[in-house]
Amino acid sequence: MSDAPAVTPTPTWGEVFPWFREVMAEDDAWYVGQVDSKTDIGTARLAEAAVTRLKSLPVGRLFPAVRRVERLDELDWPKHRLVNALHRGGCFTGDDLSYMVIAEMLSWESVGPIIVKQILEVVALEEIRVSTAK
Repeated sequence: MSDAPAVTPTPTWGEVFPWFREVMAEDDAWYVGQVDSKTDIGTARLAEAAVTRLKSLPVGRLFPAVRRVERLDELDWPKHRLVNALHRGGCFTGDDLSYMVIAEMLSWESVGPIIVKQILEVVALEEIRVSTAK
């Protein structure tokens, strides 16, 4: 028996985000590949798909790992204004955000599709972190 740690295979985009293959065109099948060094591009595409095609869904349905976040301000936000937008929208915990419908986020004062997309990119990174830590 080997003492080497078991190697956990890197999940694919479709495994981490099963809903994603339903909203992407068949000719744009990059999501079958593993979550890897192109994570920034992938999370941007996920967030764009959520904002443009899945506005009627709550964030937690697309990104269930967000529920585990005790305080949203503990995530790695690239811009402080994203946290401010969440707080103004009444989202302080991951659970708060998980029930928030994307269309409602788009109606927040001084928040548009770009801000919501940036928020969802951070949430997608958390989903990846949780999925790859299993």
